[in-house]
Amino acid sequence: MKRFGAEPKASMAKAKFKPQFQRLVFIDRKIRAGRHPNCTTLSREWQVSYKTIQRDIDYLKDAHNAPIEYDQAHRGFYYKDPTWFLPAVMLSEGDIFALLIGSQALQMYQGTPMAGELKAIYAKLAQLLPEQISVPPELIFDRLSFLGAPCRPINADIWKSLVRGILHQRVMWIEYTSPRSKAPKAHTIHPLHLANIEGDWYILAHETRWKDIAQFAVSRIRQAELQNATFVPPKGFDAKRVLKDRFGKFIHMNGGDRTTVRLLFKPEIASSIAERTWHPKQKLKWRKDGSLELLFPVVDVRDIVPWVLSFGSGAQILSPGSLRKEIMQEAFEMIKDKR
Repeated sequence: MKRFGAEPKASMAKAKFKPQFQRLVFIDRKIRAGRHPNCTTLSREWQVSYKTIQRDIDYLKDAHNAPIEYDQAHRGFYYKDPTWFLPAVMLSEGDIFALLIGSQALQMYQGTPMAGELKAIYAKLAQLLPEQISVPPELIFDRLSFLGAPCRPINADIWKSLVRGILHQRVMWIEYTSPRSKAPKAHTIHPLHLANIEGDWYILAHETRWKDIAQFAVSRIRQAELQNATFVPPKGFDAKRVLKDRFGKFIHMNGGDRTTVRLLFKPEIASSIAERTWHPKQKLKWRKDGSLELLFPVVDVRDIVPWVLSFGSGAQILSPGSLRKEIMQEAFEMIKDKR
């Protein structure tokens, strides 16, 4: 393989060194986007000649039976069969390594409808691999393990209905059992976003009777039915921003008043606490004795009670008093004799 000490200065020179496979992937992506590109637009964007693109189109048709047609009205190419995919796959040793790791990581999603779908995708990818690879798979499977928390089982039909509701913006009726209620309750929702939070799946949705966006655990949905009516997502809803501001599995959409939590961790566990980002707005303050103070804002202190309790005597609550009260109440309930 040739190595080049410096980047070519001219843009055309840079395009010269782009492999054909990258160009084929580029052409496939542009056609699949449905914008009807033609040889002129493709050659201009990739910075190669018109004839080069034409040869690539012919190659895709002849060598890979690509169903590429030319639309006279739109003056560009399209796929007559949109289910066709470029069969050529070129994988480096690192790519194969990542692929094998990903297949093993599916163990974390056993019990969810997604596991079967992902396995099917990996099976298709495996068919495209070369017969000989330079990374023995047994080395990967024997030397890597994934021991995530087990997922709560999810009904496959409910999962599919939720996905359709989100993709097509369909109003849904669900029957949901909350942790605080044994009897299921009916809700009419506008499904907006599915999120896997620390191993469990949640749907963010607008409940038609409530002002704020609600969070429903998918595993607690007993029934789900798509309605004929459609909805328009609320203006300004940003799932990524909402998820970024969470602590643990709890999400607060209303952006209410925040309370600053101050915890002091003993020197024995201070280093392990400092190694992780527990909250995007956290602050760390080291003390001379090696202990560590952790500060971060929360909407509801009850959200972090189980997390704080997990550190036992290794964590001291400096503030607020409301968190200290919740911890004391929880500890009391844990040791209370209920026989």
